[in-house]
Amino acid sequence: MKWFVFVLAFGFTVNLPGWAAEMGKEKQPKTPPLHHLVDIAVPDSMQLDSRLPLQTDRMLKCPVCHGIEDIDKQDFAKIDKKHPDFLRDGPYPDLNQFCYRCHDEEKHRRPNIHDMLDAQDKPKEEYCRYCHREVLERDQRYELSELKLRAPMDKLCYGCHLKTPHFNALEHQVEPSKKVKKQRERFLQEHPEVILPLTEDNRVTCITCHTPHPPGVIDTSLPASHQVSTAKVNEAPRYRDSLWKETIAEDKAPRLAVISARYGRPLTYDYQQIQGEALLRLAAKDGTLCRACHTFVD
Repeated sequence: MKWFVFVLAFGFTVNLPGWAAEMGKEKQPKTPPLHHLVDIAVPDSMQLDSRLPLQTDRMLKCPVCHGIEDIDKQDFAKIDKKHPDFLRDGPYPDLNQFCYRCHDEEKHRRPNIHDMLDAQDKPKEEYCRYCHREVLERDQRYELSELKLRAPMDKLCYGCHLKTPHFNALEHQVEPSKKVKKQRERFLQEHPEVILPLTEDNRVTCITCHTPHPPGVIDTSLPASHQVSTAKVNEAPRYRDSLWKETIAEDKAPRLAVISARYGRPLTYDYQQIQGEALLRLAAKDGTLCRACHTFVD
């Protein structure tokens, strides 16, 4: 997983005419939302790709990144973003690769804090402190109030992750129905080696299903350590095409049509089968995770 501290192409809006006027500077060129900074001097210490036409004044202007003539004078909505020179020498299947023409990839790589064990299989304590105010004991069982989290449990994950990282993620973040509560309680009674934690106000949240700690961080005698691990943390989840792909897509079509009409754009559903899992309290691949709270009729 790669996160970057620099702004991707079209990653920031810089139209601040009031501020610019007060500073006695010219108005910035009008750029689309989420755009890289422009009309700034590239530091002498920063070496750009020699094929990018940076002028002697080292000012970052539109033609440095874009090969389309007079792109700054055109209606952005009408520009052909698939043109090979929309971003010079493109197209780029991965926009990060264009960014690396100026930015050093290794220096701008952010670690996956869930990959917590070092070469000696000991937790990297600096990673623990991303979520906890203090490093906790690995072999002690804690109540929610004792975890010393930096934010409420249902908000903490959003510091790095979206609310909707996968299908139905947002719909799950509610207080379970009476039927679901009973099924969950029944499952946990039958499987005391597992936990499926809820928030303080009894809502499902990310770590109800996901564990943030890879195997080896929490003592294996504790239910909090129980998880599925069929792939490395940095490689999961992995998927493969399924023979049921077309059947499931047809089954989802009516629902997707309603959602598409609501948002004014067509939505499709591409079903793939889970091949490798990690950081899950129970297996999703065979439906065990779902059946811990839900009952299904064949």
